[in-house]
Amino acid sequence: MKKTFAALTALGLSGAVSADPVVVTSIKPVSMIVAAIAGDHAKVEQIVSNNASPHDFALRPSDLRKLSNADSIVWVSHSLEHFLTKPIANLNESKDIEWADLSGVHLQNFGDKHEHHHDEDHDEHEDHDDHHDEHADHDEHEGHDEHHDEHADHDNHDEHEGHDEHHDEHAGHDDHDEHEGHDEHHDEHADHDEHEGHEGHHHDHSGVNPHVWMDPHNAIVLAEAVKDQLSKIDPDSAAYYEENFHEFEESVEEAEHKIEHELEDVSDVPYVVFHDAYGYFESHFGLHNAGAVTLSPERKPGAKTVADIRERIQEHQIQCIFSEPQFSPAIVETLVEGTDVKTAVLDPLGGKIEIGKNAYVAYLKSLEASFISCLK
Repeated sequence: MKKTFAALTALGLSGAVSADPVVVTSIKPVSMIVAAIAGDHAKVEQIVSNNASPHDFALRPSDLRKLSNADSIVWVSHSLEHFLTKPIANLNESKDIEWADLSGVHLQNFGDKHEHHHDEDHDEHEDHDDHHDEHADHDEHEGHDEHHDEHADHDNHDEHEGHDEHHDEHAGHDDHDEHEGHDEHHDEHADHDEHEGHEGHHHDHSGVNPHVWMDPHNAIVLAEAVKDQLSKIDPDSAAYYEENFHEFEESVEEAEHKIEHELEDVSDVPYVVFHDAYGYFESHFGLHNAGAVTLSPERKPGAKTVADIRERIQEHQIQCIFSEPQFSPAIVETLVEGTDVKTAVLDPLGGKIEIGKNAYVAYLKSLEASFISCLK
């Protein structure tokens, strides 16, 4: 399948060239794993930019075209990337891998200290086979209708300019400018802890935790699924994908053991994270999370929540509060003001990690380094 274009052109056979498979991914952690298997035999195209968050993302027309033209689509789950559910359901063929729905994935409920296997208790996905059908009659370009509906009764959202941005704000903006107005969006809900009327707008941090990529075991499960799918799409490169998978598996397991040993010294040090995204990593490596600043990252905590967290900081002798690069650190700075509590940045998406065969291992090590730098 992999043939030299120049040679074929010389023979007048350029029309016979088979393009490399195109795999569309949702977020950076997914891209890290797909790229490790794809190598230089398949092309990876990511939907959510590295400086954006899947929690409040909206698809652009160009993203819909990517999904339509892809040979494969790899995403985490419909609870995390809700914006992909309808477009994927509306495709003419089933070509997606939903990570959280793979057999063998370790899943964890928010607040749990342990994980469970996908096949043991996967209530979140028990109706998964129907979730494509229930959206089957929706036009793929209507994937943003719920954004209109969920804000229908909010007359005072002037900064949303009639909410047109829910289907237009991203058109032609490759740098995902949706975050330029993010602080305003936070401020408008500053004291609405219950966030009435916005149940569909933010990711619900209850039930199954969708941040499955922070468990090295789950990364290997996805890598194997990607290997299997690419081998079907591109059978001439099956041996290549198989070799890449085994190299990935070995490197992840080696890094896992090393990180586990190096984090032992800080396993009992209490800290607070920006939002409850790190449960898989914390459970896997035995860390002591004492709470989160916010349940959902797009929801700015109100005055009562801030007061409660400050009280918790004193009560539990919190050593560090972690912010995230996708969101303003202002609230974290407010929480530590007048205290000796340290701050550091945890990037759940690994935005600065360079994509390549070792990207996922580099991502795990970056999380480790952030924890150690602030907890030691």
